Amino acid sequence: MKTLVSEKDEAIRLRKKGLSYNEILKKVPVAKSTLSEWLQHMPLTDTEKAILKRRKESNISIGKIRAAAALHSLRVARDEILRGTARIEFEKFRTDPFFYVGLSLYWAEGAKRNDLFGFTNSDTEMMTVMLAWIDRFFQVKRENIRARLYIHKPYAHENCEGHWSREISIPLSNFRKTIYKPTGLLVKKRPGYMGCLRIEVGGVTYLRKYLYWQKMMLEDYRKQGYC
Repeated sequence: MKTLVSEKDEAIRLRKKGLSYNEILKKVPVAKSTLSEWLQHMPLTDTEKAILKRRKESNISIGKIRAAAALHSLRVARDEILRGTARIEFEKFRTDPFFYVGLSLYWAEGAKRNDLFGFTNSDTEMMTVMLAWIDRFFQVKRENIRARLYIHKPYAHENCEGHWSREISIPLSNFRKTIYKPTGLLVKKRPGYMGCLRIEVGGVTYLRKYLYWQKMMLEDYRKQGYC
């Protein structure tokens, strides 16, 4: 069994090598207060401090790399499952003309650069069609869809949010804060204009599934010689 003197010598030797207190305690099993007492009059040199700093940075980097690798592997596995599910559903829906209507509408007007399935338009009828598509193929009801209106400030008093809520049957409580766009106009050039509405279906799964479907549709059209 090591004596306290030999343990103290070992602790000092390890500290000079740049080991942290926690690393030393794994090799020299004494109370942390004892270790602190042994090392309190032994300040590290600049070289030893540099060694300790590099070791800490190295350990942090390794941890981050391992965590990132684990997350990447998890995402890859989830995407593979989602791609397989999307393929099965595509084969199921491919004979339904309405399926291609929604895919095409979103391809033209939908958001593809973030993690949400988001669709923006000023046409209430087009929005109604898109919402019906979401209900049918995503199985997401309107009470679970968020909305946000984009409109010019002079029209703020017209309660355009209420108009949209009635037209597309999305509760006003699902509307996020309206974004008012800058304009130099003080009068409305288009009397029937009620702004552009953006609807969002939460969760990255919906957007990724759509993107798989879009790719499969394009591959299918190419096989048939349409493009």
